[in-house]
Amino acid sequence: MRVGDSFCPGILHAVPAKDGLLLRIRIPGGLIDASQLRAIARIAETLSDRQVEITSRANVQLRGMQQKDLNHAVEGLESAGMLPSRAHDRVRNIIASPFAGIDGDELLDTSPLVRELDARLSADPMLAELHPKFSMSLDGGGKWYSRELDDLALRAVTSGGEPHFHLAVGGLPAGLSVASDQAIDCMIEAAKLCLQISKQFELPVRAKRIAAVPEAWERMLEGLSAFMQPYVPEKQVIAEQVIAEQDWPIGVHATRQAGVVSVVPSIPLGRLNAQQAQLLAAIANECGASLRLAPWRGIVLGAIASKDVSNISRQLEDAGLSLDGRDGYRGLSACAGLGCDASFADVRADAMLLAQNLAGRETGPGWSVNISGCEKQCAMRNGATAELIANESGYSLKLRGTTVALHCDAKNAIEAVAACHAQLEATTH
Repeated sequence: MRVGDSFCPGILHAVPAKDGLLLRIRIPGGLIDASQLRAIARIAETLSDRQVEITSRANVQLRGMQQKDLNHAVEGLESAGMLPSRAHDRVRNIIASPFAGIDGDELLDTSPLVRELDARLSADPMLAELHPKFSMSLDGGGKWYSRELDDLALRAVTSGGEPHFHLAVGGLPAGLSVASDQAIDCMIEAAKLCLQISKQFELPVRAKRIAAVPEAWERMLEGLSAFMQPYVPEKQVIAEQVIAEQDWPIGVHATRQAGVVSVVPSIPLGRLNAQQAQLLAAIANECGASLRLAPWRGIVLGAIASKDVSNISRQLEDAGLSLDGRDGYRGLSACAGLGCDASFADVRADAMLLAQNLAGRETGPGWSVNISGCEKQCAMRNGATAELIANESGYSLKLRGTTVALHCDAKNAIEAVAACHAQLEATTH
């Protein structure tokens, strides 16, 4: 089993897998422009397996690359602006709502903060030492997004009428807040503090590891208090309707601007073929829309005129990107499967069979399925309604938190998950 930061891919750190080299392209905040998506699609078409994979941190992966093509891929990605600092290739892990700036319920738009944080991080040599899985998130308080499980997470609240950010460290509330105009200073200093404390206590540079050591956690809070204010819960006002990551808002959604919508297609298993990626880039260009990668391994086309939706919907449907959420893939995640040496099963093929079984059915809020080729469960960040983990003799199966089988063949596992879906569907109608 591969573990450790040496197996965390980057653009300059291709990792060998069963199906070839794996590259991961950091897209801070999921903010990607059409020219960058086109560049990725071209590289996928000519140098990798023709697939563009979106990750659960709204980054992009390319698989199946050969060593002889690696330099061409790196040059193409760098010229497209996706490698602003070679030293920081693997540490630009910044996550934000894909609806930032267009969600009418958000307290503030975090997009400018994402860009500022990325620029500051990429210019600081010390921060190149962060762990390649160390992540920072900025949540503007909108209804479509809530995330506090990253190493450092700032979430917008109001205090005295002015937006502030509350800080969580490794998923734990720090009891501290910072004004919005000081948010990036806070993130930079907090990240440096994590580095210092990790070295002092000989820990990996991960906030959860710091929080697990009482003396280190005390030192962390003490250091944060030097540039943050105590957080007063009774004054907090957070947008009431928060949708969890796994609720995947597929479809067409209103924005803060009348006559303008966001379009969210289903991306089966978080994978676009090169032609689909080119289509999304073309639509964004033609309609003047923004493109944002999403933490549910999806994509958001933002700021589209309502009059253009019918035509865009038809193009997406023709390309296999559903807008009705009834293609069976909503909430369904799977790892690389046979592309990885560690996998015991062709999980993507099994995921496709499950999707075919669920196609046409209504999928309610909170439904999520994760199918993993081994116990590492690489594709899953949080719990799921159904978890299938492949082993040497089939799948172990967990439904709604309870293990119901340890050595289940794929057919029976899929039938059990479909039955669970039907049962949940019946209770919501």
